Amino acid sequence: MHILLIDDSSSTRSLLRTLINSGQSVRHEISEASSGEEALQKVESGEIALPQLIIMDINMGGMSGFDLCREFRRQYGTSDVVPYIIIVTANEGVEVINKVLDAGANDYMPKPVNVKILQVRLRVAERLLAHPPATTTVPPIPKEEGEPGESLTPRQALINWAVEQTDAPLAVVETAGEDPSYRIVFTNSAMSETSKATQEDLLDRPLAELEAWTTEFHDMVSGFVRRGALLSYVPLWSRTRQDFQVYLSFYPIRSEDAPLTHYLVVHHL
Repeated sequence: MHILLIDDSSSTRSLLRTLINSGQSVRHEISEASSGEEALQKVESGEIALPQLIIMDINMGGMSGFDLCREFRRQYGTSDVVPYIIIVTANEGVEVINKVLDAGANDYMPKPVNVKILQVRLRVAERLLAHPPATTTVPPIPKEEGEPGESLTPRQALINWAVEQTDAPLAVVETAGEDPSYRIVFTNSAMSETSKATQEDLLDRPLAELEAWTTEFHDMVSGFVRRGALLSYVPLWSRTRQDFQVYLSFYPIRSEDAPLTHYLVVHHL
């Protein structure tokens, strides 16, 4: 895989170069640029080929990572090779992450970069680049029975594919009402591995019941949910013995014109 590293720190680029190929039997081809302007010039001039993967810092002198990401999407969003973009940031706040994704990035990594997290991100990128999703037609959540489906944009299809293929177990749960049951309305395949149940078996089951939450844990989660708050990286207090330590993060799925009714739940191993 051809990877372009964009960072105004030469030491950071050197570290990333080392981490990317650390322990790999097949080494990635790596190009570098010290600024967004230099990266665009090198690609536009043909000095380097359009990379399959771009890892860029968010804060650089001159063009920011946000602006550079938008420019790559504007110029090469319909090319034969559409780069997979990972933005590196020291700020993991929800607003920054949303801004990263809105700029057209596929993923982000926190600073300092952890080699294990980096290798997972690279595997996900390779998987997506090897099997790019096509535009598909899927049914939305219907307002009335029989409502026709809608065609996904390439970006939406890419997001759906990434969610399904990621190594992180994910689920979307209902949280409406004063006493939510945390009914599962979506899971990816990785969730089946940690729950030891098929995706079909997981749907419509209460997450709290599936994992046998303790009363204390249920009350804690419900308190955050009632406030519509984010609950990140908490140990799962379960009456079910797990083969490994499990942590949970709850991320509210918000809509501008509707009350909060769903959370995205991420399992951390």
